[in-house]
Amino acid sequence: MCVAKNGYQKRILIIDDDIDLLMLLERRLQKEGYEIETAVSLPEAEDILPAFSPHLVLLDINVNGEDGRQLCWKLKHNVESKDVKVMIISGHDFSTERAILFGADDLLPKPLVTEYLLLQIDMHLYPQNRNNFLPLMVED
Repeated sequence: MCVAKNGYQKRILIIDDDIDLLMLLERRLQKEGYEIETAVSLPEAEDILPAFSPHLVLLDINVNGEDGRQLCWKLKHNVESKDVKVMIISGHDFSTERAILFGADDLLPKPLVTEYLLLQIDMHLYPQNRNNFLPLMVED
């Protein structure tokens, strides 16, 4: 189980208009021990955010024609949510530098590689364990 410092599960909000991807990610991340909420639109996500208070948001860059980067900007410039990790996911060619301008902590390309996604989530939610994620160096 993925437990926060306060003893509760780590919470992840997934925002994407692809219902199949939402269901797949929800099941996989729940299996890993995360508490999950999903939203298929930015207004729905904004309604969920205050009560759910996620530790991390997986945010599609284009949600029903709306720019997900705008929600990222709002989260990162709000005192109550500025520390929430935001990982933008995109099926388009989009530079990491441009994602960072909106405050994103990471940018992941679609299609998502599940094991890489899990690794990136762990790195953002458990930075104190960052060295555990690095490959072992073998000396000759």
